[in-house]
Amino acid sequence: MQTIILDPCRYTRLGLQQLLTSEQEISYASSFGQLQTGCVRLKPSVVFINEDCMLSQSHNKERLGELITDCPETLFFIFMSRTSIHFEEYIFVRKNVIITSKSIKAATLRQLLNHPSLPQAQDPASCAALDIRPVMLSRSESATLRMWMSGNGTIEISDKLQIKTKTVSSYKGNIKRKIKSPNKHIIYHVVRLCDQLTNGIYVN
Repeated sequence: MQTIILDPCRYTRLGLQQLLTSEQEISYASSFGQLQTGCVRLKPSVVFINEDCMLSQSHNKERLGELITDCPETLFFIFMSRTSIHFEEYIFVRKNVIITSKSIKAATLRQLLNHPSLPQAQDPASCAALDIRPVMLSRSESATLRMWMSGNGTIEISDKLQIKTKTVSSYKGNIKRKIKSPNKHIIYHVVRLCDQLTNGIYVN
């Protein structure tokens, strides 16, 4: 199983190298251009990308979005690096895109690497216990989220959407549960990355 890592951090590369099994061939990219070339040539099963590598040039975000679309069989891990908040969870935002941080537990990462869609997965059954469905919000939750991220408080959202404050609080609770974090900064970060890499979080 071919893996490509685009991350300038030596410790991250070493940690991933120790985590990955001997059956996984690892290649390293030092630029987004190398990653694109590697994906075309090697057709990797897994790609790990440090968020900072996308932001070095403004057009890299669009290029990565296109790469994700062009490589539907590749599982992309996007490591959040623009927040110092500890986040051990992972979020599927598309069938082949996971947003997480370097705080993710090694055991969880191993389970995710046993995703049934990946060739040579050592133990696909171990992934069954994980939630691998992409995050999906209702229209009301999505509207609440956008206003919340824009700085509106519960009462303001209630007034603008003409719903009860209790309902707004319920929507916020659902959003926190689905994005697996009670922290607004983590939620904002995930939303921003989703908007940059795809056309946003799925809305039902």
